[in-house]
Amino acid sequence: MLTHSTRRWLAGLGVAGAFVAASASPAVAAEAPFEIATHDLLVAPGHTDYGYVYAQPTDTESELTFGRTSVDVDLSAVAGIATVEPAWGWTCDVSPTKLHCETDVEEGQSPWFDYMVTAKDDAKPGQKGSLAISITAGGKTAKATSAVTIAEGVDLASDPTTEGSGAPGGTAGLPAAVRNAGETPVDGAVLVIQAEYLAAYGGDFSNCKSDEWGMASFCKFDTKIEPNKAYKLSGNLPIKVAPEARTGASFPVVLDWWTTDDWELAFKDWFLDVKPGKGEQLRLVEQSVKSARVPQTDLDQSNDTTIGTVRVTGDNHADLSTKGATASGKKGDEVTVEPSFTNLGPATLEYLGQGTPGLRLEDLPVRVSVPADTTVVEAPFDCVPFAPEEEWDPWTAPWGEPGAKEYACQVLESWKDDDTSYSFLLRIDKVVPDAAGAITTSLTGDPNKSNDTAKIVINPTSPDGGNGGGGGDDNGDGDGGSLPITGQSTGLIAGLGALLLAAGVGGYLVAKRRRTRFVA
Repeated sequence: MLTHSTRRWLAGLGVAGAFVAASASPAVAAEAPFEIATHDLLVAPGHTDYGYVYAQPTDTESELTFGRTSVDVDLSAVAGIATVEPAWGWTCDVSPTKLHCETDVEEGQSPWFDYMVTAKDDAKPGQKGSLAISITAGGKTAKATSAVTIAEGVDLASDPTTEGSGAPGGTAGLPAAVRNAGETPVDGAVLVIQAEYLAAYGGDFSNCKSDEWGMASFCKFDTKIEPNKAYKLSGNLPIKVAPEARTGASFPVVLDWWTTDDWELAFKDWFLDVKPGKGEQLRLVEQSVKSARVPQTDLDQSNDTTIGTVRVTGDNHADLSTKGATASGKKGDEVTVEPSFTNLGPATLEYLGQGTPGLRLEDLPVRVSVPADTTVVEAPFDCVPFAPEEEWDPWTAPWGEPGAKEYACQVLESWKDDDTSYSFLLRIDKVVPDAAGAITTSLTGDPNKSNDTAKIVINPTSPDGGNGGGGGDDNGDGDGGSLPITGQSTGLIAGLGALLLAAGVGGYLVAKRRRTRFVA
């Protein structure tokens, strides 16, 4: 039996303090120091949806301790159309009409309760009921309701990948299509577009809304999508390639298709300002050989996501100039070196690291070899032992693991003139004059290879440490020098932008892809 959770991220945002779900009800007692966030559900006959209940302090500055907490759910209004079961983590008493669960909430934590709603096989699309929910802690109670609507099950599907290309400052056209993989007509659809600022949505269609950066966009179509038929967009999606984008770079654009009912339920609390375009409408055009409207929910949202790739053409590259480091010490001493590189531009170097689609270990653009007769005691989390003969999984790789002799390092987004450094704590195992390692960058299209390598020298015998390539630490203090950190700072800013996106569209998409197949 297929299940899904479309809005669990809202409670997660509540944790982060971003906002409280609009569907949350305030505590029934004015003095209750917490309130409930929850959400409504669409569920098809014979299928299951996940719900959540989350309690959070009304005063975000308070240090409320919940302690022993109970959740009570009155199921009587939905008993005729669905069954409700607790998911995990609580001790529960369950009856056909009531659910009572308890747990001890750790200090500093807030209660989060998950449950499963399974629509009965004979439930009819359009039937509705509500769950009456209350949470009690410290003698105080807050209440909320969650609506359960029986929906018609449908299945939107799309191609797994699509591609487009464009030069910096220009536009890439990204084709997209959707098909009805089920047996029931789908009454309209919404295309959710998730992009990055270096390759963002740049359209002006009147039926599409977008934030000011083009990173989160929604296009709504009224077209009835017939069973076993495919539909393509009337024109390619225009993706703006930023003038500073690097030639040879590839940027993902995630395209997700939603039923209008799933979308309206999931995005009704959307917190970013999105505005419609002023141009013509983007349409769906049928590609292959049409009562009363009832709610519809997509039974399998694992097949309605397209990962688009926008490849940057033109002649706009980034020149990475390395800078080495030196340190001195006795046997057994621990010293810090901070080799670095500067992006001399003109292009922005995009993020290349954990989570970059298709990235191989050998594609990481920075390599650091450790000086002879030293041992890495602490390595930066941005770096991973370089072992190309071993299986590579960036999500489970030993980032920041000490003890290796060579490391490959990811890069944060780096604008022109940004510096990026990597701090290694080394133990000197044997004093050897001019014990040398190196930092090396390797980037396709880099116009100046002469500055791609610089030495890392322990116990140098000359003022410059024998450093070639991009130069070295010349301050003589033996700690690798004082390096600007603007690269890290700007990378952090870019990361915050990505986090904002992830907390919005991305959060929903993650929730969608967490659908689990249960055996009834």
